[in-house]
Amino acid sequence: MGFRTLEISQAAEIHIREGQLEILTKDGIAYVPIEDLCQIMVHGSNIRLSTMDLSILAKNKVSLMTLDEKYLPTAIVLPFDGHARQSKLMHAQVKTNEETYLTLWIQIIKQKINNQARVLSIIGAENIENVMKYLINIDKEHVDYYEALSAKEYFSLYHKGLNRRVEDPINSRLNYGYAIVRSAIARKLVSTGFHPTFGIHHDSQLNAFNLADDLIEPYRAMVDLVVHQNIGSNLKLTKLERQNIAHVLHNACIIDGKKVNVLSSIDIMIESLKRIILKESNEELKLPLLLPIESMEGISE
Repeated sequence: MGFRTLEISQAAEIHIREGQLEILTKDGIAYVPIEDLCQIMVHGSNIRLSTMDLSILAKNKVSLMTLDEKYLPTAIVLPFDGHARQSKLMHAQVKTNEETYLTLWIQIIKQKINNQARVLSIIGAENIENVMKYLINIDKEHVDYYEALSAKEYFSLYHKGLNRRVEDPINSRLNYGYAIVRSAIARKLVSTGFHPTFGIHHDSQLNAFNLADDLIEPYRAMVDLVVHQNIGSNLKLTKLERQNIAHVLHNACIIDGKKVNVLSSIDIMIESLKRIILKESNEELKLPLLLPIESMEGISE
């Protein structure tokens, strides 16, 4: 399984030759082994890649995401036939009862808030208890209500005056980081046999990745922590800023009692979800616990 995220943001012609991605730009030719890649992020004009090469990437479980000028995802290319047990798992997704999904959603939101509080602690914010207090009140009837309240409190402490609905330098960086993690989750979901449209909580008929948008929630804080160290004044990110934020996939976290990188933790979380959906286990969903930034590039479970 690949571990590298490749960004292409200038005019380029891309070919695949003998297991290598060949990238031709005005600066010359670069080669990247396909087996090293987990995803490719594309934003910019005049980037050419044949449909045959897209098929080769999909067969090798490499996702390709296109981003707009605000670093928001506009499309994701994923393998159609992801897993030998794909049909069985998709049927199980549809048949899973609402009670099970609600229980999973509560676990996800509790870990999201816990990780947000850990971000605030690491960056030295005050009044962290104003976020943690919502964990006590979360129940089946009020999970979304208290999630919204905690998020509002969290972002006010994370960066004074931050409004997630406006276009500014911080949101540009957050959106880019979230897109990186969302794509990695979507890729693993499809390769495991899940249908990403069928969510645990999100159920928009206009969203092809409801399940990825559910599972990203505990990971958002990990992006937040990286972005807090890469805050700039420019709306458009530099190449170095994008590289630093994309590195979030290689930062350390704890899951199932193990210290692994974020990319490996996504694998563990989704394999755990598969066992739950197929009723092979009564375990709680394995979710990541945020750690201070520490690189574990190239290190997997």
